[in-house]
Amino acid sequence: MPSMDVKKIIMNIIQMRSLYRNNLSLSNNESDYIYKILLKDLCHIDPIKIALEPNLILSSKLENTLLLKMKMIMDDYPIDYIINKKNFYGNDFFVDENVLIPRPETEELVDWLIQDHYNIDSQKSVIDLCTGSGCIGISIDINNSYLDVTVCDISTQALKVCEINKKKLRSNIKIIELDLNLISRVNKKYDLIISNPPYIPPSESSKLDANVKYEPDIALFTPEDNPLHFYDKILEFASVNLSKNGIIYLEINPNYMKEFNELLTNYSINHVNFKNDFRGKKRLVKLKF
Repeated sequence: MPSMDVKKIIMNIIQMRSLYRNNLSLSNNESDYIYKILLKDLCHIDPIKIALEPNLILSSKLENTLLLKMKMIMDDYPIDYIINKKNFYGNDFFVDENVLIPRPETEELVDWLIQDHYNIDSQKSVIDLCTGSGCIGISIDINNSYLDVTVCDISTQALKVCEINKKKLRSNIKIIELDLNLISRVNKKYDLIISNPPYIPPSESSKLDANVKYEPDIALFTPEDNPLHFYDKILEFASVNLSKNGIIYLEINPNYMKEFNELLTNYSINHVNFKNDFRGKKRLVKLKF
């Protein structure tokens, strides 16, 4: 980690920018990008003032805030958690350490379902399993009034974040606490099931980006001895709670395709449509019994 000289009093926004450039192990452009986000979202200072008012004095409170957040970023703490915000499918969602930070791949999963049902003219029921922040279910709900969306998670803390996003984005989703191991507690049929469940075995944690260590283990990791545990539970749920001719949309781990296909065979899935993500990895799938 680079050394950081904080003895010098930072008097203006240009001097603080220089400190960010000197201490973050990033290019100037990347460092400036982060600095501007923090200026705007934490300090409520328009970043254009860097150019228009380079001698703008920072208050001691703002100075301390920017120094603290710089140290956090040096420790790989996600900027999305610092500003409690992540844009997903065109909307800013509240995020904190209780939920996974939404990824672009998941936007593609959401878009797949939305585009498939763009022209429907009658109501369909949707359930988003392992919802976390609610970004999947809420995005579906606010983009199609014919889709009646329920979201669920085992984490009460995640559901509190989901409730924040429901109110923030004026969504009509229904929120329930659900353990996928207790499917008998759900006595309802759904036309569509969608999920981005945990799919990383703990043994692969060392391969993840450094900032992922701050995200909740419950949203990331599977049991070590069963990387497909949650897919098994989702398909078991679907075997009971999916309507006739219903559809399942999943984000999957492309490293376990053989095992995943074997699981589909066990559940007699008849229609399988894989889709590559924007990186060219087979990460999305649509299923029908």
